[in-house]
Amino acid sequence: MTLHQAPVGTAVTVVDISAHPRAQRLAEVGLRPGALVAVLRRTSGDGRLLGLGPARMAVDRTTATALLVAPATVPTS
Repeated sequence: MTLHQAPVGTAVTVVDISAHPRAQRLAEVGLRPGALVAVLRRTSGDGRLLGLGPARMAVDRTTATALLVAPATVPTS
């Protein structure tokens, strides 16, 4: 699924960012394959507010649509 399709309030793992023309820049700011991301809310332009550890980042709809994610797996004890 894309980041845009991920439900608000869920955690996802970034799978692929290569479809975005600025993939290198996204990786530099932490949105890279394997990153755990919390989808915090929708923005007014239908983008997403994300939590990456202690940081917060907003991405526009185009970016959210280009990023492939998978539901985050919760480690069991």
